[in-house]
Amino acid sequence: MDFVQLCSGGKDSTLSLIKAEEYGHRCICLGHIAPEADTGDANSFMYQSVGSNLIPTVGRCLNLPTYVLQSAQKTKTTTLTYESTGDKEDEIEHLYVLLKRIKRDFPTLKAVSSGAIFSNYQRNRVESVCGRLGLTSLGFLWRLRQDDVMDMIASNNINAVVIKVSSAGLEPHRHLLKTTNQLMPVFRRLNDKFKFHVAGEGGEYETVVTDCDRYGHGRIDIKDHEIVEEGDEGYVVVKEFDFVSKVDGGAEGEAPPVVYIAENEDYEEVGDGVDFVVDAMGGDTSAIKSTMSKSGLFVTSSITSATNSADIVAQAKSIFSQLDTLLRGRNLKASDVFNVHLYLKDICDFSKINVIYKAYFGTYLPPSRTCIGTGKFMDEGDENCYKVVQLDVYAQRINDDRGGKYELYKNVECLHVQSLSTWAPVCVGPYSQCSIVRGGLMYLAGNIGLVPETMKIVEGGWEKELALCFKNVASVLDCLNSDLGNCFGIVVYVTEDAVEGGEDCFAIIKEVARDQVKCNGTIVKGRAEGLSEEGEGEGELWDGYEDEETWREITGGVSSEDVEIDGVDAVPMDIPISIVVVKDLPVGASIEIEVLNGTEKLSRLGFESKELNIGGGGGGGGVLMSNVLNDRPILWETGYYDQEEYECEVLVYKSGSVTEVSEFEGFATTCKVRFADEVAAIILTETRKSEERSGVGGGKVKYALAQIATMIWKAKKEANLGTDLGCVRLYYKGGGQWKAREVEEAWAKVSDLGLVLLPVWDLDEGVHFCGHAVAYDGGRAESDMWVKEQR
Repeated sequence: MDFVQLCSGGKDSTLSLIKAEEYGHRCICLGHIAPEADTGDANSFMYQSVGSNLIPTVGRCLNLPTYVLQSAQKTKTTTLTYESTGDKEDEIEHLYVLLKRIKRDFPTLKAVSSGAIFSNYQRNRVESVCGRLGLTSLGFLWRLRQDDVMDMIASNNINAVVIKVSSAGLEPHRHLLKTTNQLMPVFRRLNDKFKFHVAGEGGEYETVVTDCDRYGHGRIDIKDHEIVEEGDEGYVVVKEFDFVSKVDGGAEGEAPPVVYIAENEDYEEVGDGVDFVVDAMGGDTSAIKSTMSKSGLFVTSSITSATNSADIVAQAKSIFSQLDTLLRGRNLKASDVFNVHLYLKDICDFSKINVIYKAYFGTYLPPSRTCIGTGKFMDEGDENCYKVVQLDVYAQRINDDRGGKYELYKNVECLHVQSLSTWAPVCVGPYSQCSIVRGGLMYLAGNIGLVPETMKIVEGGWEKELALCFKNVASVLDCLNSDLGNCFGIVVYVTEDAVEGGEDCFAIIKEVARDQVKCNGTIVKGRAEGLSEEGEGEGELWDGYEDEETWREITGGVSSEDVEIDGVDAVPMDIPISIVVVKDLPVGASIEIEVLNGTEKLSRLGFESKELNIGGGGGGGGVLMSNVLNDRPILWETGYYDQEEYECEVLVYKSGSVTEVSEFEGFATTCKVRFADEVAAIILTETRKSEERSGVGGGKVKYALAQIATMIWKAKKEANLGTDLGCVRLYYKGGGQWKAREVEEAWAKVSDLGLVLLPVWDLDEGVHFCGHAVAYDGGRAESDMWVKEQR
């Protein structure tokens, strides 16, 4: 792609240009926001102002045109995330004007490169402007280890001269005008003492590059300068400098153009051409199951089109109109939605649905999302078999207007990285990588095996894809100060083509998944922010061993109980892993994982340990036991047994009563976590029927669903969850003796919870149903207090 490099003249913008070109992109010009004349150091949150007068000469050294917009560099919106308010005085809107002009002058422009390493503040703003202009953000330094960044500075012979210092331990007259290579010993000492960022990402220092390998046409020679001290800070005013040609014979040649832009030039917004407007009526939503708890959790399940049209766009518009009606009926809006499951009959409709999806949710912190191609929703011959798209939605009310903006809980947080980098893939649709609910539960978007820097599926088959999925997830979690050691459950979607003829496919998937959880997807938590000790290298990714094979041989791989994630022993291997075979997945992937995870705050809290039984008869009484892990106070409740089946009396909950149903042979798993005054209970269940009962027919459906309903009820009761469980996602093997209507009717007899029902191609060997549910107690005490206040 052709890109413009946002250039401060410093080491990071220079290195990011070099890295973008290494990945095959072409820089066509530089873009720079300059301070107003005679302002010295403007101390912008966003832009480097010191050394700004050198930028046209930097462009000359690179032989690139340079676009400069002079700005007062006023910061109007200081929140971490950024959404345009239309304030033309905001320095970010000046970036919009600059890039819009460059896009007009260069019709081939597709991307914008910036040098952010850890600054979400800067990255979010560049991504916001790029999104408005239809450009891709390139951030190939994003989340790189600071040591690696400084090594790249040295290896590319980047002569980065320090021209501003603003950190304890750095003294203006002592350290200014020295290079970063000269000051690295000082930076390391300060890192040990103050957690100083050696790459200067925390604003500790700023640089200007006077020479490097990429400067093919010349270098900069500083002739005269002045050092200005302001308290503990200091910066350099470059008064005189020369351009020294590198061209043979010393001929300077014609300098590339420098274009100066007015800050108020052509501000009008660029539209994306999407004309979809939600129908205010929304259609009849009375048949759609939705729930709203008093703590603000809203869940609606299985929204399908209310129109008879088979067109995907018409169905999508109908679905979002219905969703909007449901949300508005609960005093909610689209921005309150934090997680979506999108099911497509044909994955080829992926790009079409994304256009309507984006028009509804927008690009500002959209919900996390999982998308799969099911190949079918209803059985052939069903009156609704023409439907091609289905939606399930989780939302969290941010404020209740009736209570005078009384906040019932903590905000939902989103991580939405849209910059192409080596860190983790950008999302292949308008959704976020992760949504965090109430500071504890992390809903990660469905992740496929994309190589982050190329956004192409990794080569080598579905096992390679699966391993990369976990690495990508671990990278996202690391950015949020968590890891796979806080994982509650995993759903693995795999295409029928990938598992065809592979009898051991399911066993391999579970082995690889548990292996990857143990080593945290090969990502060392916090490694990007910290400095590696002398002698450390790639071996630290495998608990100190030189490679994965050695680690497996010495530790026994997945059977080892001593592998550590961030110094914590005994990473749980009983994490429920459910496998679902589907027709297709986005962008031709063979495998996709959906991970439910906890925050670090969650893992540090103490939990109450209880025994959870689903029955007392037969040989199965007391089979679901609690397990509190050493040094990791998360309560896991699991029924992942060695034996293939057990017998017990099944109890069914319906309308507040418990009744005995029958003896039942099956297999089930569940896990739950309880934290402080807020509860997240994540239940992943599997039901396995013995061969002896395979001829039961419709009765098998009843008993299987009864067991799932019972487990959910028992977990809710143990956790005192009340009504904060909205619906159950239930996968079953379609195309057999069961029909969708039969399963729905059977479920209605054993549970009044909403049902997301999907007939899939296959489940794990011997498993007929796979159910998933998530429940909360979102600050029940606060909710009760609010209700009393209203009375």
